[in-house]
Amino acid sequence: MTTPEVSSDGLRQSSPEAPLGGQATPRPRKPSRDSIAAGVKAVVGIVGLFVVWQLLVIIFDPPEFLLVGPLSAFAELIERPGYFASNTFVTLQEALAGFALGTALGVLCGAALHYSTTVRSFLYPALIAIDTIPKVALAPLFIVWFGFGFESKAFVAMAIAFFPLVINTYDGLSSVPHELQELARINKASQWKKMTKIEFIYAIPSIFSGAKISISLAVGGAVVGEFIAGSKGLGYVILLANSQVDLPSMFAAFIVLAAIALALFFIVDFAGRKLVPWKNHAK
Repeated sequence: MTTPEVSSDGLRQSSPEAPLGGQATPRPRKPSRDSIAAGVKAVVGIVGLFVVWQLLVIIFDPPEFLLVGPLSAFAELIERPGYFASNTFVTLQEALAGFALGTALGVLCGAALHYSTTVRSFLYPALIAIDTIPKVALAPLFIVWFGFGFESKAFVAMAIAFFPLVINTYDGLSSVPHELQELARINKASQWKKMTKIEFIYAIPSIFSGAKISISLAVGGAVVGEFIAGSKGLGYVILLANSQVDLPSMFAAFIVLAAIALALFFIVDFAGRKLVPWKNHAK
C-alpha cells in the first residue's frame, strides 16, 4: 500500500494508485466497442443504401435518361478518375476556403453579438433577414463583385457556412452557468481572463457543433457558385452532364460530393473530440 505524500504547499495528496483515501488517476480511454460498432453500422447503412438503389433499378428497369444504378456511377468514376479527381480538388478548395472564412467571421460575429448589446440590437435582426435570402440569389452578386474565378465560389460557400457558426457561438457564450460567472466576479477576474478562461472554453463544444453543420453547407455553397458561373468543379460536372443527359456522370458527381461532405464532417467531429475531451467524459 502506498503512503500519502505531502506537497510543497502543505496539502496531503494520495499517490495515483492509492487504494485508500484518494481516487485513482483516470487512465486514457481506448476506443470503445460502442464507437467501433457505430462505425460498422454506418458503413453497413451506406452499403445497404447502394444495394437497395441498385435493386430498384434492376427490378423496375427505368430508362437510362431517368435513372441509373450506383454500379453505372462507380463505373464512370473508374473510367475517368482523372476527370473527377481534378474537379473534386477544385470544389474541395472552394469549400474549405469558404468554411475557413465562414468560421472566422461567424465566431467573431457571434462573440460581438454576445458582448455588445448595441451590436446585438442592430445586427441580429439584419443577420436573420439576410439568412432568409436564398443563397442562389446572392451568388450572382458575388460574381459581379469578385469575378468568375475561385474567389466568388469561396464567398458563396462562406455565405452559406457563416450563419450556423454565428448562432452556435452566440448560444455557447450565452449559456455559461451563472455559478462560473459569479466565481469569476468573486476572484476579480479581468474581462479578458473571464472570456478566455471560462466563456470561450465553455462555448467550444457549441462552436464545434456549428462547424459540423457549416462544413457540409460549405460544400453545397461551392457547388451553388459553380452552378452560376463555373467552368470546372463538381457543380460544373453536374451541369455539363445534365445538358448531355449523362446520368452516370451526374450520379458519380453526386456520390463524390456526398463522400466529400461526409469525410469533412467526420474530420471536424474528430477534431472536436480531440480538442474537447471533457465533453466526451461527461457522457
